[in-house]
Amino acid sequence: MNGIKTMAVANSEQLQNIFRQAQQEKNPVYLYRKPGDYGISLDVSNWNEVEAFDIDNLMIIVPPGILLRELNELVTAKGLRFIPADSPYLAGLSVGEWVYRGCPNLSSWKYGAGKHFLLGSSYVFPNGDVTDVGGKCIKNVSGYDLTRFLAGAYADFAVGVRFVLKLMPQPVCRRCYDVTTSSLEDVNQLVSALHSQPVPPAWLYWADTAAGSKLFAQQQAAHRIIFELDGNAAEVNDYAAAVDKLLMACKAEKAALPTALPDVSRLEEQAAGFWLLDEFKVPYPNISKFAEKATAVLAEFHWNGGLFGQLANGKIHLYVEKTDSRINSFIARLQTEAATLGGAASGKYERVYGGGSNGILAAIEKNFKQQLDPAQIFNPAAEVTK
Repeated sequence: MNGIKTMAVANSEQLQNIFRQAQQEKNPVYLYRKPGDYGISLDVSNWNEVEAFDIDNLMIIVPPGILLRELNELVTAKGLRFIPADSPYLAGLSVGEWVYRGCPNLSSWKYGAGKHFLLGSSYVFPNGDVTDVGGKCIKNVSGYDLTRFLAGAYADFAVGVRFVLKLMPQPVCRRCYDVTTSSLEDVNQLVSALHSQPVPPAWLYWADTAAGSKLFAQQQAAHRIIFELDGNAAEVNDYAAAVDKLLMACKAEKAALPTALPDVSRLEEQAAGFWLLDEFKVPYPNISKFAEKATAVLAEFHWNGGLFGQLANGKIHLYVEKTDSRINSFIARLQTEAATLGGAASGKYERVYGGGSNGILAAIEKNFKQQLDPAQIFNPAAEVTK
């Protein structure tokens, strides 16, 4: 068997048939992953018609192919917003891929984890079975929370085919800040000061000099911090006055060349260099120490790179200009450093590339996947090629 065959899928029945045939032939099936040398690559991009839009009850039901950008435009026109799609950060992801990645949410500092906005789902498993979990209201959940479990990042349990999403009204007022600081200590001081305020920013994004120069396509000699306040006009204006004072105290200056928040949807697949999102989580007071350790390990491997991320929630992402066969050892070192500093590794790297250490739920997830996909046909791990 040679080559990759791309198959468009537009409904659950088609997907079930593909999986059942693939199980019989032990043929790999790929979705939201770079395919291997042979097998089936699924295309759900045209599976994108909204099933229901309940404005009164702040709910929308969508298939996997609709993009977060398209969803945001649709709900914004009605004065609503889907919080995880409320910025350009992940605009290029489809809803299905957003769930597959574990429901990342740039605005989790203020609004909570992205999985809180996923009320229910339907999944097609690699054995061809279909399962519905959750529902149209939060109180439908009793016993094990399978809605969130099946949305475990890169766990490759099944393909989500129907999603019930929670919406919120648009804020009356927004104010965005784009500032720079010369040291990571000043960055941490600013984040700590923002944490002490009664209401946090909707989101906060940070990049060091190396990662920021690539992300924003402009050379930078300082740490970059972009964040947004939202709410009613009085709340935002009062908060902004306090933030202006904090910026002075933390030696933060307005960016010389303001820029928009980048869309990182395709960084790992398309951008030059090696990018790893959502692997490391470190308590923000220890970000400086983690950055120092990461810089030392990069120097030891003679690699150029940097760090960036949400910071306020401790999610730290990695950029390396060029890697080699030592990448698994490199990632394992950083995973150990994160754990030493009170953080954790998600296990995403192990799931996607088959290297590094496991996440804390790895044993449970692997056992569950083995029961449903004993031939391991759905999204087998790939190798790092950058």
